[in-house]
Amino acid sequence: MFTPKGSMYPSGRPRPGSRSGTPLSGARRGPGTPLLASRLKAGLNTPVSRSQVLETTGSHVAAVWGSSLPVTVTEVLTLSSDCAGEVTVSLGRNGWAWLVSGRRLVIWRYRAGGGRAQCRELSLPPSDLAHRAELCLVYSQGEGGHTPCCLAVSPEGVVRYWPSIAQEGTSTEISAELGGQECFSVTDIHPVGTLLATTTATLVLIHHTGQSLACRRLAAPSGLLGGLGRRVSSLLWGAMPAGGAGEGRMVSVTAKQSEQDPEDVFLYVLTSNGLQKWQLGVGEPDKLYYECDMASLAREAMWPAWSPQGGEGGGSAAWLRLWLVDLSVSSGGQVAVLVAAVNQHDTSPTVQYGVAQVRTATTAPPIGLSSFCLLPSLSFMLGDGEEPKLFKLVTVGDWAYVYNREGVNMVELTGTEALENKISSHVLGAGQSDDTPLFFSSHHGVVSLSLARPQTPEVSSPSMVSDMNKTSRLCDSLNVSVSAAGLENLTMSESLTDQLKAAFLQFCKRSNAQAEAIVEELFPLEDTVELVDSTLDRLVVGLSKDLIDDFPASDPRWVESLPQSGTVGVGSSMSLLVLHQLEDKLACHQFLITFLKSVGLWPRLAAVTHRSQAMATVVLLSEHAEKTVGAVTLRTIHMDHQAVIDQAIRMCLAEREVTASGNLTDQDHFYREISRIDDIVSSLVGVVRFSVRSDCPREVLATIQSVNTVVITLFKECLASRNKRMIEFMVTTQHEFLPWTSTKRPLLLELVRLTLEQGVGAAEEHSQKVLLYQQVVQLADTVLDGYNGQMDSLKEWPDKMADVERSLARDRSMLVGLLVDRKVYEEAASLAEKYKDWDMLVRICEETNNKDKLEQYMDQYSNTSFSSHVFSWYVKEGKQNRLLSLPKAGRTPELASFLTTHSNISWLHDIHTENYTTASLTLSTMALKEGDILARKKTQLSLAKLTALACEDSETRAQQLAMVDQEMCLVAAQEQLPTQVLGQFGFDRENMRVLSPREMIELYVGEENVEADHIEFKKALDLLNFVNMDEEERNRTWLHIWCRSILRNTWTDIDKDNPIESVRDTVFFRLVEFAFMQGADLTTYLPKPEMILECDELEQLRGDQNFQYLLQTGYEQLQRVCAY
Repeated sequence: MFTPKGSMYPSGRPRPGSRSGTPLSGARRGPGTPLLASRLKAGLNTPVSRSQVLETTGSHVAAVWGSSLPVTVTEVLTLSSDCAGEVTVSLGRNGWAWLVSGRRLVIWRYRAGGGRAQCRELSLPPSDLAHRAELCLVYSQGEGGHTPCCLAVSPEGVVRYWPSIAQEGTSTEISAELGGQECFSVTDIHPVGTLLATTTATLVLIHHTGQSLACRRLAAPSGLLGGLGRRVSSLLWGAMPAGGAGEGRMVSVTAKQSEQDPEDVFLYVLTSNGLQKWQLGVGEPDKLYYECDMASLAREAMWPAWSPQGGEGGGSAAWLRLWLVDLSVSSGGQVAVLVAAVNQHDTSPTVQYGVAQVRTATTAPPIGLSSFCLLPSLSFMLGDGEEPKLFKLVTVGDWAYVYNREGVNMVELTGTEALENKISSHVLGAGQSDDTPLFFSSHHGVVSLSLARPQTPEVSSPSMVSDMNKTSRLCDSLNVSVSAAGLENLTMSESLTDQLKAAFLQFCKRSNAQAEAIVEELFPLEDTVELVDSTLDRLVVGLSKDLIDDFPASDPRWVESLPQSGTVGVGSSMSLLVLHQLEDKLACHQFLITFLKSVGLWPRLAAVTHRSQAMATVVLLSEHAEKTVGAVTLRTIHMDHQAVIDQAIRMCLAEREVTASGNLTDQDHFYREISRIDDIVSSLVGVVRFSVRSDCPREVLATIQSVNTVVITLFKECLASRNKRMIEFMVTTQHEFLPWTSTKRPLLLELVRLTLEQGVGAAEEHSQKVLLYQQVVQLADTVLDGYNGQMDSLKEWPDKMADVERSLARDRSMLVGLLVDRKVYEEAASLAEKYKDWDMLVRICEETNNKDKLEQYMDQYSNTSFSSHVFSWYVKEGKQNRLLSLPKAGRTPELASFLTTHSNISWLHDIHTENYTTASLTLSTMALKEGDILARKKTQLSLAKLTALACEDSETRAQQLAMVDQEMCLVAAQEQLPTQVLGQFGFDRENMRVLSPREMIELYVGEENVEADHIEFKKALDLLNFVNMDEEERNRTWLHIWCRSILRNTWTDIDKDNPIESVRDTVFFRLVEFAFMQGADLTTYLPKPEMILECDELEQLRGDQNFQYLLQTGYEQLQRVCAY
């Protein structure tokens, strides 16, 4: 099939109406080549059967898809072909399509049932430039079957919004305020809103505010500690190119909703500067994770297209001029970028195209391509002043679809040079429905491209088809060796291990029927499966371990070292080079996973005991794959760090008691046993320990830097492999997730400590210290990140979860604190932000005196407990005054809520906010609870009274004042205690504790108060009103006070000749007289003489007739005088 190679737009001609005139921006063309060379020339009004297959290529089937085109759409297409007007079409994922021609916007549902779809037509805003479908968006607000709304932006930036496409007259307009920039596209990022991009790479968020719209520009964080996420990514993974969002030319924008939080959207922006990754969320600040220099990553991959010329005439990849053409994002964060390049030193320059793929699942920028495919069929000679042709890119699974108006190229992304199929058509737009790419043809409407399936036996699910395709490709590249006799011996063996190995080898030789027969005999479906350590699980794990630890089959040096058991190995590699042996083992292990899935064993796997605890079998298989990746990584960087790796390998083998003999080297032995490759981490730390004994600081520094680089690279590649295959190794059984990387935490923590204590001290230059701090951040990030998966697996075990959370908090505080102690604030803040160490963030802001950043954090983390951590930190550090000086008034409710448990300072906040009633209640409550210092209680009562006087509520004010006055009476009673009495009991009047009323009574009437007179006893009687006791106890205390007043005098020495005059001077009767003068009712205030005479305290007096006489005489006189 012939695909025209002319440019989509005339050479050197800017798109009509474009202010920028930028290369690769849109331009008008007439209709291109038809989809089928033998297509019936029946015109656009001829109905098309929806099940019609249009064309079949070697890999795909093109068929008409969805509903028939509405009449209005066919009319617009017919008129546009006659007048050569530009028509653009977009196919939304929600089933709606829209067509733009001039100011006409036609909307219809292409995913509906049979018959022709109904459509609506709207008018776009006036513009001097050409409208495009890329500047329109049809979407639904909320759930349900409501009529969708529509948003359209003119090239100059006028935003027109229709709440319903059924009501054209209800539109509203606002301006995006672009300052003369030309609009490039709009992207659906709901629920956040809609993203408008300009040709000069400005990003504007259009979002709903009630019934209207609002616009704001996206901007990366800035400030002293601003942009820490972006800067620490630079620290961790390498520097980012300079330049902001507005300094490049826009190429493409796409978005993908977060799988963890449906209200978050990941935004991928491709500009001429590189690839940006943003995270936008509802009510969350914009996060720019990084800007990656894609051109630099792709340039080295593109250079082999010119390698013959380069090999003869020299040169390098730096000779290439490279363009970023388009962007597509698939599942798992895999990003594909279409690139074009030309060798600037060629006399007849040829443009080559390729598809570069990078992984963007994490917040760190990619440092290399995951794959690259060259597209030789798209190459063409570039004339003087010409720019590369514009193509668009859609990726689905392992296929990329590169298209322009002249046709679609189907590219399989599984090799370094793609095998392509082509379909020619006049394509006006593209879209995607689930895993089916859709294209809009001016001749057939919506056309789908689906994989052409070969005639194979029926499979159980679509995923099985994908697995079979991968199996076929992997089997072709697999480097497995086993003799026919060896395979027969395995098949006839009585060992279950040998039989499972035979089934796998049969599968490797594509003898699927024999493999399945062996598996069915070994593991019948009716067998009861144990939850842990079943025969199936143990055999599968054993086969996996045997595979990665297998001896090189073709290396003659291993003949004498092969096991004597006669067991036939898998022969996972025929290579003689260690690196290729490791790569073959990695491919063979992947094939083992494919085998387990194909024969139905994968879903039956449960768990095995590993490292003294139950571990999901698929997790252990994943660990084997990760360790194989780690081995490949170590071998790849071995020569760059040969000194430390060789020393660590020798330490590993010494620990294993393995000695290299014959022609085998230490490296041969070490890299052969992949299952124990992680031993290298302990040995590398041991290398550092040994080096610090050296007297040469430069040697210590070089060793630490080298070891850190090796460890970081090892963990980085292993974790990247784990993240890439996370879905493949999804765990169905619930066990604690503690992978091998997490078991190395103590070693990584020791490496951090040694780096800071020994490495930084040995570094003489600032750049050396910066590098060490970067390495510390990466090591700390590895340690802390390992806790996430572990805690996710423990949600059903709260006790274990609590232990792990405490470990995380301890390690997090230690790691971040080490950096803060050394005033490495930005790196410390990046870790504290990522792992939510709120206390450290507050400490950093305090030590840097950055109040604005603290306010920013409180806004950024408003939906967490960050504010409470801020308040608690101030209280813990004794900086309560800072709580009352927080600048933002909006903090008042949060602070008030926090202070409910900190009454000692909450009253200050209440006074500050003029909440005097609450302040008075708080102070009085504090005073009632105060028992340590009397002076403090008095102060609290005084403040409570002052705030009560300021209360507006008169009833509350009266109640508070009454309570305060009562407590102040007790304070006054304690203050009036004689100094001599207080001294006898060890009380200091200045720092006296608060005494209870009962204690004060005893101090007033006790024998120690030798100078007590009737006034002290009256105070004791008054204190009875404040004593909290039952009636019986109160009466005993009341009589006790009167009895103590009697005992103050020696009644036997009183003159009985003048009894009235004699008893008047006793403390008892002076107390009676004083109480009477104070207004007391003696009938209840004074005990009866009979009660007094019955008291045990007066045991020595009550039998004395003189005492009885004098007491009764005194009572008689009282009755006469006082009418008692």
